Amino acid sequence: MADSVARITSMLEKARNLGLEAAAAASARLADTPKDLRPQEVSKLLSSSSERDILKGLKYVISLVSGGEDAAEYFTDVVKNVSSSNLSIRKLVYSYLLRYAEEENDVALLSVNAIQKSIGDKNEQVRALAIRVMSEIRISSIYQIVLLGIKKSVSDPSPIVRRAAAISVINVFNNHGPSSKDELVDFIKQLLRDKDPHVLGSVILAYRVVCPDDYTLLHGHFHRICSMMGEFDEWTAIYFIEILTNYSRHFLPKPKIINTASIDHTYIELPDNYNEIPFPVYDVELDQDLKEFLDSIKSSVYSRNEAVILATARAYFHLTPPKTFKEAQVAPALVRCLLTSPPESRVYILQSILYMAIHDPTIFVQYEKRFYLLPRDNASTAEFKLKVLSAICNENNIKSIIHELQYYSLHSEDPRISVESVKAIGVCSQISEYWNSKTLKWLLSEVVKSDRDSSIITEFLTVIRHLVQHNPENNVKTVVKLAHLLDIQDLDDSAKESIIWLIGEFTEIEPHIGPDVLRKLLKTFTSETSNVRYQTILLASKIYLHELEYYKNTSGDEELNNFDRDSIISRMFNYVMKLGRYDDEYDTRDRSRMLYTLLNSKHTQLASLFLQAPKPVPLVTLRKIGDPLSKTDDIVESLPVDDIVKSYNVLPPWCDSASIPPSSIREPIEVKGDVKSIGHSFVSSSSVKPEKTFATPPVVEKKFKLQSLDDFFADEPARQSPVHRRIIYEEETDSDEESEEDSSEEESDDDDEDDEGEEEQEEEDENNGKYETIE
Repeated sequence: MADSVARITSMLEKARNLGLEAAAAASARLADTPKDLRPQEVSKLLSSSSERDILKGLKYVISLVSGGEDAAEYFTDVVKNVSSSNLSIRKLVYSYLLRYAEEENDVALLSVNAIQKSIGDKNEQVRALAIRVMSEIRISSIYQIVLLGIKKSVSDPSPIVRRAAAISVINVFNNHGPSSKDELVDFIKQLLRDKDPHVLGSVILAYRVVCPDDYTLLHGHFHRICSMMGEFDEWTAIYFIEILTNYSRHFLPKPKIINTASIDHTYIELPDNYNEIPFPVYDVELDQDLKEFLDSIKSSVYSRNEAVILATARAYFHLTPPKTFKEAQVAPALVRCLLTSPPESRVYILQSILYMAIHDPTIFVQYEKRFYLLPRDNASTAEFKLKVLSAICNENNIKSIIHELQYYSLHSEDPRISVESVKAIGVCSQISEYWNSKTLKWLLSEVVKSDRDSSIITEFLTVIRHLVQHNPENNVKTVVKLAHLLDIQDLDDSAKESIIWLIGEFTEIEPHIGPDVLRKLLKTFTSETSNVRYQTILLASKIYLHELEYYKNTSGDEELNNFDRDSIISRMFNYVMKLGRYDDEYDTRDRSRMLYTLLNSKHTQLASLFLQAPKPVPLVTLRKIGDPLSKTDDIVESLPVDDIVKSYNVLPPWCDSASIPPSSIREPIEVKGDVKSIGHSFVSSSSVKPEKTFATPPVVEKKFKLQSLDDFFADEPARQSPVHRRIIYEEETDSDEESEEDSSEEESDDDDEDDEGEEEQEEEDENNGKYETIE
């Protein structure tokens, strides 16, 4: 007994070594072959009768394709293996075929017949792979064959094949364009009736590609989709939440806002702008179908996937008032994602939070400290965190937020974060006049320090200019302090431009500041940048125009006949205009000549209109509070978020209450049940036997009782090496006996369960009779 076991083990080890040696020999032979002779060697491998060699050759060909080399010369040798019984070989052949089918149309068409036959294979994976490959071949002449294959696969009993049919719909639409839309919509309509949630996941993806705006297909499936929301995988749930959110805008009525403080409980429909809700205390009444949809996604806020939470937040934000949004715990879910999501996702989450906070700051006010910067935050994350802090700032939390922003602006190692912090300070200072003046004093005290980065100083001055313009009469001393900054030698050019422009705007309010600043600027005019030179020319023009207007008002000389054109201001104006007319920049030359011509005429009305026109006060806020949540181009473009976030949050407008269809359109339609029997080209997935990996004829499975090794050999008749001789006899069995075994197995599969035991026993006796002890 021990000797028998040892001999069996030795044989198995030898067979394994032989296989490994053969594989290593084939690989070494291919590697050692010179590059010029390698195509012939690959062709031999692809034409070999051994599946191992074919697989080795295919892997080499696919490696060439992956490396960007041309492998078209192997097309014929590769495609002839398209009918191989080995699934790995088929997959590699299909991958190669998709790459070169367009270049070799005639030969590729010959392989389509074999692929089409695979749609009727017993193995569900083979059927699914076949329909997907057929749909990806970009040959217009097989369009009708592909549609026929999809039609069969849509009714396949296996959900794997039906999922492949849904993906094939997308491939056909991408390859053949909108001309195939009508047939594909019929397939989508049929697949939407499927019970399997995984199939519905692929179908909704096809729906988004082929007919994203055809919401009529979803009417009869609305309630079923809502009830299955917990069964979908994460990405399928995302697609359905986004589509049903848009669907609700088209076909469901707005929520009603009921005033609970009044006796008669008056109500209004949900306004586009949440700030227009006039009731301090209110209840929300939702349509029954809308409530069903929102309840089905309520648990999605606890998902581990950030995209699911974003889709849920989008639905609640655009379909319900802030009260319902807060009750659904969407805000804490979004804030929680900031700690658990990767940096790439964190930026988009912050932008979505910013979008919502701009429209309604109260949603995230209580999570103020969650938006404080962390040492790990990169520049993009820090930028949007600071913008969120600016958006949720109010009278109650401005003190803590301002102090935090001041610390970031002065001590951050990244200048970009410091610049964004200064911008955020300017936004927060608009809360009240008190904080406006306090912030202005702090900025002036910090801007004179020369150890700051030039970009930070520039941003300081930009924010100061914005704050000064809000109340120019009370900030004359601030302008004087800014004028002294021009004496700094290494002041940034953009900072100079801001100061010079602001002094020019103050000419009407305080005319004595500009002439002295102009006198200093003329000394360094030729060494300044083009933008600084142009601002100096504008300053001189504004000062000279003010002088002309003052002379007209005091003397009554409208024609300027007695105006002193030899005064100091006139001489400085003529000097700077002469320099400007010969400037290196053509733009500066043209503007200098235009201004000189306008200001040297007897009528200065056009010059006054050009230079003294009232300038709009710059908005340091992120957005006007009164803007509605509607699809308006100027509003959408003004939001400080990326285009992808803007487009994601742009929804269709609510349907007019007079044109809302009745809820009866959402009556559930009949769902397709499990397929019991279909055409002869398919076999039920339950009857598919697992593939045999050995070369012996298939034997009907028998149930064995668990025995010890001693018991096993004790039951066997005494003969010399029975196991060894039985294996050899099986290898020498002729094809007639194999076909007889196959037919007997097929007959046994078709018999009733009552006769199945007898058939197995008879076949077992027959098989036992074949194996005789050979002396």
